[in-house]
Amino acid sequence: MTLDQALNAFCTHQRAQGRSEKTIAIYAHDLQQVFTRLDDMGVASITSQRLIAVMSDPTLITSPTGTPKAPATLNRGRAAVRAFFTWALDTGQLTENPALGIHLQRAPRTPPAFLTDVEVRRLLKALTGRYSEIAKRDRTLIETFLATGIRLQELVALNIDDIDLDAKHLHVRRAKGGQPQVKFLNTHLRGILRAYLQWRKKQGTDQCAALFISQRGTRLSPRQVGYRFAHWLQEAGIEKAITPHGLRHTFATRLYSRTGDLLVVQRALGHRNIATTEIYTHLVDGALEDALERL
Repeated sequence: MTLDQALNAFCTHQRAQGRSEKTIAIYAHDLQQVFTRLDDMGVASITSQRLIAVMSDPTLITSPTGTPKAPATLNRGRAAVRAFFTWALDTGQLTENPALGIHLQRAPRTPPAFLTDVEVRRLLKALTGRYSEIAKRDRTLIETFLATGIRLQELVALNIDDIDLDAKHLHVRRAKGGQPQVKFLNTHLRGILRAYLQWRKKQGTDQCAALFISQRGTRLSPRQVGYRFAHWLQEAGIEKAITPHGLRHTFATRLYSRTGDLLVVQRALGHRNIATTEIYTHLVDGALEDALERL
């Protein structure tokens, strides 16, 4: 099997495993960068020595400007190569895995940006008492972020029918990884959603079933949510480089600080691996140190 044929089959396998199209596209791009340097070799003819040599190629580990690529970028490509050749071995195309010598670098993890409790109160205060329809919509979507930890792409994909106030559930049908999720709606958020839904349903759903819509009656885009979030940060006087995804980090940090249970946070976020969730223990520890320093 040629590398191009194998790459197509690998991408099909990744879809069957529930990988998102974005993740598959990134894998395909990184693998193609490696495959173009293997001189049209067949999968079965690739040796460990040849693969390691290619992965060390200066044109692969530096950017077009000649600067070294970030460790995270290099690790992403190496992870794609390892996943591909593990799949090739499992499917019988190889008798030995040539990627065993490809190792990921330990890279420092950048703590995610999040809002402190004080900043959350300031943000919500800026939204509360605003009676325009846009402000009511924006408050509802920000409160939804803060109370559920939903991802931005999942939030904009929500439809009216995904909200079940009686069952206290929010159905995420387009969750990351392709697996539907159900998120709990607390009493506070249910009250906000109930009022918002009364207004939203009056707008009609013939043209758009989306929960959050623009002034033109179309589904809000991630870019529009980002713009509105930045607007309210400015209104609240919060000078922090943070995107809407930071509200997911805010949710997780607040949940862990209140429960001290990493498994609860993992389940609430829908993480497959608890190692992904462990970053929030460090964030809370840092906040604790800051508080103790101010005693």
